[in-house]
Amino acid sequence: MPTIVDKEEKRRNIALSCRELLLEHGIKDLTISQIAQVAGVGKGTVYEYFSNKEDIVFEIISSFIMEHEKRLFEISEQEMSTKEKIYQFYFLFFDDDMYKKQLKIYREFIAITMTNPSKQMIEFSIECNSKIIAISGKIIADAIQKGELVEEAIHMVQPLAIFYTGLIVEEQKSALNAKEEITNLLDTLFILMEKKR
Repeated sequence: MPTIVDKEEKRRNIALSCRELLLEHGIKDLTISQIAQVAGVGKGTVYEYFSNKEDIVFEIISSFIMEHEKRLFEISEQEMSTKEKIYQFYFLFFDDDMYKKQLKIYREFIAITMTNPSKQMIEFSIECNSKIIAISGKIIADAIQKGELVEEAIHMVQPLAIFYTGLIVEEQKSALNAKEEITNLLDTLFILMEKKR
């Protein structure tokens, strides 16, 4: 009796086996031959499950983002002040060594998306940003409902996400201190957004 292969699981396993490879080489220098070798499959098998190298990269970055989302959701559910949640939320990429490695890949992804955009990359980027906005939006909405923040604070969710993405790029380009910039912005915003008692 022939073995039945779960194609989604096989696809995921090939991609996940290459996470460290991607972190080591980056998107541009990653090759299908390297992927096949690390995954323990032939190049033909890689192409059976993925259209191209970018397709594999999306799968790997998706796994990073799912882990990141899970951690962000955990932060949003913790018993702490809204201010602490927001600070932890935005510091996460800059505090953890693994996230710092992933951040290098994300920067490269942003650079490729900006210089050689494909519809697939743009859609993927929009999807990633919308998840970050949804979780941070929940934190802000909960704080408004509790009376901690003014109602207008909800309008800061998307601009904060845009700031965050820009900061990820700017930190690399200008060698600025991301945590210091986040602190300066959030300290100022909380002065404006906190409900006066």
